[in-house]
Amino acid sequence: MNKNTPTNPTPNPTPNPTGWGGRGNLGFPTPCSYCVYSSYIFLANCLLAFYFEDYLYSLFFLCLAITSIIHHTYMNIYTTIIDKISIYCVVFYGGYVFYKKYKKNIINNDEKNSIYEYIKYFLVIITFLLVIFLYYYGYVTNNYTFHPDDKTAQIYHCIMHFISSFGHAIIIIL
Repeated sequence: MNKNTPTNPTPNPTPNPTGWGGRGNLGFPTPCSYCVYSSYIFLANCLLAFYFEDYLYSLFFLCLAITSIIHHTYMNIYTTIIDKISIYCVVFYGGYVFYKKYKKNIINNDEKNSIYEYIKYFLVIITFLLVIFLYYYGYVTNNYTFHPDDKTAQIYHCIMHFISSFGHAIIIIL
């Protein structure tokens, strides 16, 4: 063995402190300040749901905002699991509220609905499909929120935060 070769090589240097430039522990992206800031948009949904007296939806969005901020600050397997639980609570409850309001306002409504009612429901479906596209299609193709360049992936992730927040805001005000 060569004398100049260290027996215990030093590990890779720590990730770039700006949050860009490589994957951290367990393949998670390095923490993202943009995603932390875009997570605050969920507080608007929390307040909107509270205003419309849907306290459970408000609580779910408060939990999502908190877990999303923590997850995008300290990315590890535990914060990912906790964040996913909050995401699923919001998505499933939002789907339930959407269905209830659709059934009440469109299906069981004897009055003629305006085109604006249909546009609101259409926008919710479009935002849902856009989020699915950015996340799952991006996962399959290694693009969008799963782009190899962390900065690009995190910008798409921020866009996904805004699209989903907008879609859920529409569900709240239906």
